[in-house]
Amino acid sequence: MNSLRELQRNWEGLAQADPLWAICTDPSKRNSQWTKEDFFATGRKEIDAVLGYAAGIGVCIDKSLPAFDFGCGVGRLTRAMSEYFPECCGVDISSTMISTAQELNRDRPHCHFQLNEDTRLKRLPDSYFGFIYTSLVLQHIAPPCSHEYIVELIRVLKAGGVLIVQVPETLRASSLAKVRTRLALRSRLQSILGTQPPYVMEMHCIKEAVIRKLMAQNGARLIDVAITNSCDPSFSGDLQYLAQEPPQGYVSKQYCAVKD
Repeated sequence: MNSLRELQRNWEGLAQADPLWAICTDPSKRNSQWTKEDFFATGRKEIDAVLGYAAGIGVCIDKSLPAFDFGCGVGRLTRAMSEYFPECCGVDISSTMISTAQELNRDRPHCHFQLNEDTRLKRLPDSYFGFIYTSLVLQHIAPPCSHEYIVELIRVLKAGGVLIVQVPETLRASSLAKVRTRLALRSRLQSILGTQPPYVMEMHCIKEAVIRKLMAQNGARLIDVAITNSCDPSFSGDLQYLAQEPPQGYVSKQYCAVKD
């Protein structure tokens, strides 16, 4: 999937079919089984884990500054961030995701949601946010678009601000197992979209060397790289930091950087 328009078409379709499950693909929550309360509780749990991780490695996040959730979906993480930051902004490529986020978060006036249909975050100013977090997003975007988004995230980050990015580095599997992994994802989509799903949820990896180069070239200093369980097929916000890379499946890495 190389076209940004095709990416948008797919996520718009997923958002219209079952937006909460498209974000947190817990098999037991298929067919609109997520409640609002349980769904947003996963966001709180994940943000608490991320902020605890940052504190644990000695990274200071200024909570008096605005925070940014890239690929916000219906605001699962944006809402969680709003418990810590005075202003939280989320952007997404799906207009249905954005309208749903606005509806579900009407009680959080300092959460703002914007539709973004380009690889440039045109409506966001330079050096504005003190904290940026993106998870389960770049993995669905093919390069070079994913690379361009990383550059944009650094652009809108304030000097001294913290950027935390999750993306898989590789899929560890035989050729047959890789095909089965893709078919398994397609099968999960069939369960909510019918026997012939018109939409796909592709997975893309970015090598650590590429991430390091993009950050170094654009003024971000990489502080830490952690292995997480974010690419587990049933991941639903229970973020865990792993001691070693999994022997099979996607190797999910979380990059923590500070803008110079």
